[in-house]
Amino acid sequence: MSLPTEQDVDRALNALAESDQEYAQRTAQLTAAKEGLKVAKAMATPRTGTALERENDALTSPQYAEALEKLKKAEYFKVLLGLKREGWSLTIDVWRSLEASRRRS
Repeated sequence: MSLPTEQDVDRALNALAESDQEYAQRTAQLTAAKEGLKVAKAMATPRTGTALERENDALTSPQYAEALEKLKKAEYFKVLLGLKREGWSLTIDVWRSLEASRRRS
């Protein structure tokens, strides 16, 4: 990997700015998916049986499995975008350090 150029920094800055809204949406989707998992569990919990049986029934229900899949997907996409944003920020930080060194020379 080569050192970042001004063009790389421009692309990174644009990518960060353009991904702000998507990152906010991904964060909101993850929060909603976490709550959806709780709701799915509650809705799938039967009213009869021992606590262990009710818990087992809820956790093995199709509704809970679907909610868990949504949560996994939301987590994946948020983390993926977050890692891309970290990479863009790192490009900018490295370029700033290089520029500061050049000015001192």
